[in-house]
Amino acid sequence: MPHVMAQSQLTMDSLPNEIIIQVLNSFPTRSLLPLAAVCRRFYGLVGRVHFTRLVEAAQLRDHEVVLECYHPSERVTAPSLFCEFIGMDGLTEAGSDAKLGDLDDLYARFRPFAADEEEYRPRSSRQPGAALAQKSKPTQAPSREISLDSDELFTQLCTVTNLVKVGPRHGLFSSIASVNETVIRVWRDWLSREAARAAGKQQRASSALDDPSILWTDSSKTVGLRFRVVEDLSAPAPILLDRNEEPSVSYSLEYQELLVRANWLLLSFEMSEAQQVTHAGKAVIIASL
Repeated sequence: MPHVMAQSQLTMDSLPNEIIIQVLNSFPTRSLLPLAAVCRRFYGLVGRVHFTRLVEAAQLRDHEVVLECYHPSERVTAPSLFCEFIGMDGLTEAGSDAKLGDLDDLYARFRPFAADEEEYRPRSSRQPGAALAQKSKPTQAPSREISLDSDELFTQLCTVTNLVKVGPRHGLFSSIASVNETVIRVWRDWLSREAARAAGKQQRASSALDDPSILWTDSSKTVGLRFRVVEDLSAPAPILLDRNEEPSVSYSLEYQELLVRANWLLLSFEMSEAQQVTHAGKAVIIASL
């Protein structure tokens, strides 16, 4: 009888952390994170599992980040940019005991570059921990031109960020997970201010999220693009200009860095793994037009 009573008093609190963590590992991240609200113990254990997943996602195993950034009129002709992973600042310092709120503030940093299909080698074909092949490393940051007529206060850029899984053969992607797709406005005042800042002193990369050189794709700061703005002074000045009229201007936007919120990158990584196409005949072919 005492043995039966002892069994009836077993609760979740009597289970060791290792067993609970093993159970939590079976949940995808979207279902895992809400479980942190169950109790203080679950909050800590969910944080451990989430930290481990962020570390694994940072390795981008067999995956690459591809960026498309173009004016709406250039949708068909704009080239895609591959993105070289730089790091995830603060992840190691946060540790497995970090609060979920602190992990949500982490960002993965990438350096966009243009690469020919013949020169680019997918991550899966490189040695572990190796960067891009020497001939694929960008010698100059890619850029795009932006022009504003005298009556325009802003222009628009469509930005599409995808996480792709490299297929078994060259030029094939076995899965594509959308990280972010939106349209951002590039204002005349911002262009003028950033061009003056770049001309006044050498622009240094900053990890601060409030850096004005970053254009965020949404108010949640899921994805951001850091640019260096250079004014094109070769354009002829207008002969006649009304006193209240702004002149036509042209700028060159140099891609410095792509920032992706770490949690969002993890969700895209899991989505890519879940939707991976195993049949070779269904692989997605990505090629430059």
